[in-house]
Amino acid sequence: MNIIKLNEKKNFNKVEKLKLSNTASFINKNNKKFIFFSKYELTSILNLYSKQVTKGLWKDYALDSMANTAIFSIYKHSHDKPMYQIIKKSFKGFRNMPDFFIIKDYEIINKSNKISTILSKFERKLSIRKYL
Repeated sequence: MNIIKLNEKKNFNKVEKLKLSNTASFINKNNKKFIFFSKYELTSILNLYSKQVTKGLWKDYALDSMANTAIFSIYKHSHDKPMYQIIKKSFKGFRNMPDFFIIKDYEIINKSNKISTILSKFERKLSIRKYL
């Protein structure tokens, strides 16, 4: 059996701070290329999502951010492929003019420049019936 004596005490807090500062600078440099949903867009999507969950139609969701795209995927079952994907696509320099898509089974269902017009597809309109 070998016994190892450590005479030097290392300060691991300094090492961890160095590692964290390097990763933070790496993330900040690459964040400029990534597209995210704004607060307004995300709240409107999550409001619709909560309504559909209470109806029992949707069960799970996932958020992805990639270069030039942000994706909100909607699942009926956790281990299934997404039923719908709400995609925000924008290119560098055109961040104020994004395009929104709804995709179902790799087909574009709806496309617009405003998130509200995209999400209105899922809203049911009230119809008034007259009974005799």
